[in-house]
Amino acid sequence: MAPRTRRKINRRAWVWLVAAILVCRAVLAGETIENARPMAGEAVFPVDETLSYSISWAGIHCGHMEITSFVDSGPDGDLVYRIVVLSRTTKFFDGIYRVRSRLDSYFDPRRMTSIRYEEHSLEKKKRKDDVWTVDLEANELVRTKNGETNRFPIEVERANDPLAFIYRLRTMDTAVGEEFTLGLMTSKGAVETVARATKHKKVRTKMGKCDAVAVIPEPRDEMMFSKSGSMVVWIDRAEPKRPCKIEFDLAFGKLVASLKSARSAADVDVGADWEHWGD
Repeated sequence: MAPRTRRKINRRAWVWLVAAILVCRAVLAGETIENARPMAGEAVFPVDETLSYSISWAGIHCGHMEITSFVDSGPDGDLVYRIVVLSRTTKFFDGIYRVRSRLDSYFDPRRMTSIRYEEHSLEKKKRKDDVWTVDLEANELVRTKNGETNRFPIEVERANDPLAFIYRLRTMDTAVGEEFTLGLMTSKGAVETVARATKHKKVRTKMGKCDAVAVIPEPRDEMMFSKSGSMVVWIDRAEPKRPCKIEFDLAFGKLVASLKSARSAADVDVGADWEHWGD
């Protein structure tokens, strides 16, 4: 294989990693939030931890990811659940296609809806910014991408950004055959999405083995990130039901994020300069 071809494949792999495994750029999701109320006994999702992952493509270590969740004050001063993801390529992959990415999720636990979602990245030397807010009064998603703003009507009950979607899967029943329906915010509008627990087995991760259930999201249009490929989130059946492995199968190989450690969120400074995270 010629060097140019290898470069092209590796670049595609990392773009899919950022867009698919981190559940970010390629898809957003939503459910309308007009008059939304928490269901009796409805769980939000676990917070106050930092999960670190090793990311590989075709068996080659290509990146790192940290997910930190905690309780914070929102834009209006109300309590919100925050999820912050920092991701980066390895030094080796930096020479092929350098990526630094930060995702921010703001989730309202009272209304059980996302209220803000941000994606910021540096790919090589190009900066990309994408911010979504939920306009509760207008019942719309407001997206500002690289300075251009668009509005999308929300036609379902509650909005879940990609990070909130993944974390809310941690509250579902892990018995095989169980289903969990959520709205997923996408660039084409709200997508009703069913997540199904399909099987369970002992999964090997960088942190050790975990007894996990395979949860497969299935949007209404049967497309998660592309017409080809599928995503599986392996969720530990033991509390606090951490995502211990995320797999994304593509025509040119499998991308895998494997949990390697978990620690208190208090040990992480999410306000640090993310552009140089891991340097």
